[in-house]
Amino acid sequence: MSAWRTDGNGYRLEFEFQPPLLTVHLRGMVSPEANLAVTTEYWRQIARTVREVGAGQLLVLDELPGEVMSDAELLRFFDSLAGLGLEAVQIAYVEARLDQVARIEYAQLLAQERGYRVRTFANEPEARLWLRYGGA
Repeated sequence: MSAWRTDGNGYRLEFEFQPPLLTVHLRGMVSPEANLAVTTEYWRQIARTVREVGAGQLLVLDELPGEVMSDAELLRFFDSLAGLGLEAVQIAYVEARLDQVARIEYAQLLAQERGYRVRTFANEPEARLWLRYGGA
């Protein structure tokens, strides 16, 4: 297993790769007015890393305190990620803030409509279980 981190504009990505699974811890503080730009930035970095290491699965552990983007921002966000290779990866997304889970589930539906194999979870053990047994 290898581990490394990348610091960005108000966030830190902590990566662990144990083939085929790339785990990413999102940490830091993103200001609400920078939400779309910064979220797009770190997801582009995640997509680049997925391609570089050849991951087939992605576990995202979101510990950022910010709010989920608006509907319009979510649409622009997914448009900006099109063609970066995330469509080929099984993605489990864990939201640490339980008050945000409903919005994350809406984002999941938008992503699935665009062909992503993604599912959201409120805890890491369930996400890992789905990646291991239920998501193929």
